[in-house]
Amino acid sequence: MRSLSMVAVVLGALVLASTAAAADLELGKKIYAQKCAACHGPDGKGNAKMAETLKVKIPALADAAAKTDSELRKAVAEGKKPMPPFGKTLSKDELDAVVHYAKGLATGKVAGGK
Repeated sequence: MRSLSMVAVVLGALVLASTAAAADLELGKKIYAQKCAACHGPDGKGNAKMAETLKVKIPALADAAAKTDSELRKAVAEGKKPMPPFGKTLSKDELDAVVHYAKGLATGKVAGGK
């Protein structure tokens, strides 16, 4: 009976973790759409028109796949011209969520688009 209780606890924890991860992914997707997609494109491949307007090369998020979450979080928080810093406008949880989503786009683990 005790082992059955342990199985139930473990399964419950997995369900909660899965639900939290899905919520974080949705939060990241929402923030990405609001703050990132205009330049980086909805699919993470960049927005050529915006790059032309800003007269800069906007890297595809595929370049982000090799970076650590910490490196990406720092880049999003501190910005890199012409990308503005978001560290004062996004909470730690929001930064983590958008980094997770962007990395998912970069690695193909999440589908981007309209």
